[in-house]
Amino acid sequence: MNNTNKILGAALMLGSVGLATIERISVRLSAAIVEAGYASGGNPREIVSLNDNGSGLLVYFLFFIGFVLLVSGFPGSYRRREK
Repeated sequence: MNNTNKILGAALMLGSVGLATIERISVRLSAAIVEAGYASGGNPREIVSLNDNGSGLLVYFLFFIGFVLLVSGFPGSYRRREK
């Protein structure tokens, strides 16, 4: 069970970082497409305000759950039996 928690925790943490990255790329790419459309029409370039509010709660939630699973995957300190 420990290895499963480590693998699942790392996967959730990496997945949440990937999800946040894809979200930021899509916001910037859509703004660039809008600006390119204005520029191709011969109109002066309008400045598009980016609504870059950061990641949603899902990213933080997945990262937190992944961290908890990753930490729970490592064994704690056990008392050594005296011989």
